[in-house]
Amino acid sequence: MDMRISSVYNAYSVQSGRRTTQATRAEKRSDSSDAVSVSAQAGDYQTARRAATNAPDIRESVVNRIQEMLDAGTYRVSAQEVAASIFRGL
Repeated sequence: MDMRISSVYNAYSVQSGRRTTQATRAEKRSDSSDAVSVSAQAGDYQTARRAATNAPDIRESVVNRIQEMLDAGTYRVSAQEVAASIFRGL
């Protein structure tokens, strides 16, 4: 029984030593500078997100136009258009 334990221990020691040597070699091969690359899709996402972040929350030209129509009494909304918009959003 004792013989089996010592052979397992020896095998583990050899494997452990190999891993350490491999890790040391990998560390020697690596540069001291790190680099990151981004896919084209990720770059497009970042551009779109930046544009959305910089866009105003309220489009004042649209709000002003609707306000003028409300003041003049000319703002009309079709019930069918409202219903269609609701269903498109679902």
